[in-house]
Amino acid sequence: MGAGPGGAGVLVVDETGFAKRGKASAGVARQHSGTLGGVFPCQIGVMCAWATGAGQALIDRELYLPREWTDDPDRCRAAHVPGQRGFLTKPRPAEAMIERALPDLPQETGKVRVAADEVYGRERAFRFFLEEHRLPYVVNVQANSPVLQRPGRRHAARLVERVAREEDWVELPAGPSQLDTRTWQWWVRRLPGEEEMADGQAWARWLVARRRLEDPGKRDYYLGRGPTDTPVEEIVLVPGARRRVEEAIKLAKSACGMADYEVRSFHGWYRHVTLAQLAAAFLAGCDAATARENGPPARTRYGRPPPAAPVAERGGPA
Repeated sequence: MGAGPGGAGVLVVDETGFAKRGKASAGVARQHSGTLGGVFPCQIGVMCAWATGAGQALIDRELYLPREWTDDPDRCRAAHVPGQRGFLTKPRPAEAMIERALPDLPQETGKVRVAADEVYGRERAFRFFLEEHRLPYVVNVQANSPVLQRPGRRHAARLVERVAREEDWVELPAGPSQLDTRTWQWWVRRLPGEEEMADGQAWARWLVARRRLEDPGKRDYYLGRGPTDTPVEEIVLVPGARRRVEEAIKLAKSACGMADYEVRSFHGWYRHVTLAQLAAAFLAGCDAATARENGPPARTRYGRPPPAAPVAERGGPA
């Protein structure tokens, strides 16, 4: 899938759980998985998806190995884990996948944006990695994440509570998503600290909050970084695209058997998941081609509603 009519796409990193019994499968442990809804014996795959107005597809994968695995060389050897593989927190394989993807993506600044949940977004090192690669981003952070040095207003939630007025919240779509098409209310505030990049372009920082009109007390928080002239409509498309990786994972699991395997080895997991991702990308490409040729159908041949075009591709600011 190309970048789409708007010329821009979003790299989305997230993770998914694979329920697994026993102790021999590479990386299996009792660990938290949002996909499975709690702490279960499972393997965790860190996934990378490419999302545009034409659709979304998984493009890369890494198997997360908990410390109980990397601290046990004999167990790793039995599962054929490479000897040089040490413990890595989840943002590190995410960075490796982003670096692998970059040569095949548009190189112009702002043509590729990155979205990630708070497992990745709360880590300063991950955000610095994106800034070093000049990748604009909007990533989830925790409510108590520091955003300012000013005493009393340094946390995201506290700053929003004290500064955001009701009239400052604007209703905007969160980007195309089959899982969630309702409009959100957004509050976007530029933070101090404009910086000039190597090419002379000025980049700014933003604090972004999101809420439902029917439940204004429940909010999500994001930190963003990118060119200073980025319009609000484009900023909110990035966190909206984060849900797209969940759709891509759902397709790969339900239609392509990504979670249906009995392999135990490290290499076996990569071979199976890679093949399932390739098959799912083919289906996503078929859906996108059908939509381009015939217009968006009521439902695609694979039973999924077609993706809607984001604001920037419907003639709005880009």
